[in-house]
Amino acid sequence: MQDIEVFDNFFTEDIREEIHNLLLGSKWGPDGGNSVNWFWHMDDLEKDEYFNTYLFQIICKKLNRFFEIKRIYANGQTAGQCGNPHVDGDCGITLLYYPNPEWRINYQGHLIFSENGEDPTHIIGYKPNRAVLFPANIVHYADAPHRFYTGMRISLAYKLWEVLNENE
Repeated sequence: MQDIEVFDNFFTEDIREEIHNLLLGSKWGPDGGNSVNWFWHMDDLEKDEYFNTYLFQIICKKLNRFFEIKRIYANGQTAGQCGNPHVDGDCGITLLYYPNPEWRINYQGHLIFSENGEDPTHIIGYKPNRAVLFPANIVHYADAPHRFYTGMRISLAYKLWEVLNENE
């Protein structure tokens, strides 16, 4: 799937650590996913200047693109909490960022895409300091962390609309 872009070492290590610490210290609620298949969620980060200005400016500069923010939130998954296949209808582009300090392949928790909405067709491994940018209309979900992983798999989500550079 050529529309999916993966960026490793997206932020500096200091910023990655700061994001992770801020999200760990925040309030999580069990309101992600749906009532049958829920996971941890933190909403309204677009109201926080650190996320909506400081990080957002770095994101735009790093991607060399201009965006309008629709939403910023975080999802957290512990062992057995699998995401639900969905599209992001409230935006045009989604940027997911992974702030965990370490991750091993046997922890699982991969990002899974489905071109036809039925079968997994593309898998992006969860990796610390990785960002994944993709069109919001692609069906996707996060696989659950393995039961032996005792932490929380965190993803920071930016729901965006791309805007043209006013100088073009």
